[in-house]
Amino acid sequence: MPRLSTAVCVVAFAASVAAQTSTTHRSYDTEFLGPPMADPILQHAKETYVLFGCAYCHGVNLVSRGEATDLMHSALVGRDENGNRIGPLLRSGIPQTAKLSPMPQFSDLSDQQIGAIVTWIHYARRQGRYQELSAGPSRSGDAAAGKTYFDGACSSCHAVDRDVADIGRKYEGDALRAAILDPKALKLGRSFTVDRPRDPRLASAQQRHHALLENYSADDLANLVAYLGSTR
Repeated sequence: MPRLSTAVCVVAFAASVAAQTSTTHRSYDTEFLGPPMADPILQHAKETYVLFGCAYCHGVNLVSRGEATDLMHSALVGRDENGNRIGPLLRSGIPQTAKLSPMPQFSDLSDQQIGAIVTWIHYARRQGRYQELSAGPSRSGDAAAGKTYFDGACSSCHAVDRDVADIGRKYEGDALRAAILDPKALKLGRSFTVDRPRDPRLASAQQRHHALLENYSADDLANLVAYLGSTR
């Protein structure tokens, strides 16, 4: 009898899980959340961000509503590294001010939940900033100012006599702008398998480029395009 009882419990549990999964799929709000993402880590991050109410004020894709902080252009979000600024703010909350609505404390969230919210904020910010910076025709920039920016932000990883000349020869105009914003060689997903682990060197380079993308101004980008284009 104990074995039969155990078997019945296992079957009942499996049926319950299947029913919950089916209900979850039926109730998934594609219109609000968008279609499920191919990368399960990003999908989980987005769902966590929505589950705890962040999307209600800040928008799923960081198009804020009402008096909520504009996370797409927030300087604090731009300076955040792996949640070191966003995490403490989520846990402490923000009191109401003359310009902003209050944000409640999320002190009971786990580190993993905070990490998922941070992941989605940065991902959505990069997507939005890319769209903003790549929209419309290229604007003229100052090559000298572009060199100054490159020397300060890029030269620690990219050799002027090698990398700059290469990218200047390979691309021009809108293609050069796109290559600066989102280098094809650094398109790495967040998920990986045991047989194909992530390359830590490329992952580090991707993170640095992502930080630049989140913080470029339109002038920074135009100046970089002018500088890199002048090296052909």
